[in-house]
Amino acid sequence: MTVAIGLVCANGVVVASDSMSTSGGIAQKGQKLNALANLPIVWTGSGSVYVIEDVAVKLKELDDIAGRESALRNAFVKPDFDAVRANLGRYVREAMAACYTAATPGQQMLQGPGGEQRHPFASDFLLLGYGDKGPYFLEVSHDGQLNWHHAERFYAVGSGGEFASVAHALMAHYLEGEPLPVDLGLDVAYRTIATTIEVSSQWVGFPVQLAVADKDGARVLESDDVERVKEAVQSWIKVEADTLRRPALKQPLEEPPSLEEESPGPPKSKKKR
Repeated sequence: MTVAIGLVCANGVVVASDSMSTSGGIAQKGQKLNALANLPIVWTGSGSVYVIEDVAVKLKELDDIAGRESALRNAFVKPDFDAVRANLGRYVREAMAACYTAATPGQQMLQGPGGEQRHPFASDFLLLGYGDKGPYFLEVSHDGQLNWHHAERFYAVGSGGEFASVAHALMAHYLEGEPLPVDLGLDVAYRTIATTIEVSSQWVGFPVQLAVADKDGARVLESDDVERVKEAVQSWIKVEADTLRRPALKQPLEEPPSLEEESPGPPKSKKKR
């Protein structure tokens, strides 16, 4: 299972996830984030490994075509939101539909987090890109819905998705107003996933994975870069703790001085005798 988030920043987009995947009752580490080579897009999926692998094949197909056809690539670089939505939706949903249809007849439907019935191969996808005119953030839901999230600037999926949303809400004051730059967005994304892993009882695990799309293209961060983000987050947490414990913050506010004490009165005359 997975916890994954997407975050829109001032100068790019960030995707983050945990690293645990499961095969039956066996937990193992797996690469969950992806970056396209010819399109400025990073993406991740949550759910069936079978579906996610087939979606990866289809998105590589789209990416290869974009490498040959400048008109298609320009639609993502510009970006043309209608073309982005149509193309990503088509390629992802084609793979999802093929996998869902291939399920053995009689497969038992599963109960989703909200009590809804879900296909046993149900999978959700986050696809984020950054073009000349700014970011875009598309979710392809397990039931095929296409939802934009660049206005809200944040969305979470996976078994730990609700935990991630809570962690994000606790840091909402850092995200109000103007979007954060990518370097600070990475800190928020890392801390959101790390907090989710720490409080979730199962199905998610370290290390945190990070990916970015910005003016320099799309890329998954190497472990050394992720480690630097981790160190920045640890420093951030320490500053928060030190600030909370400052004695000055525990002292009641002093009474304001009275008007008599505050005003020195008119200057005295200096008469010579």
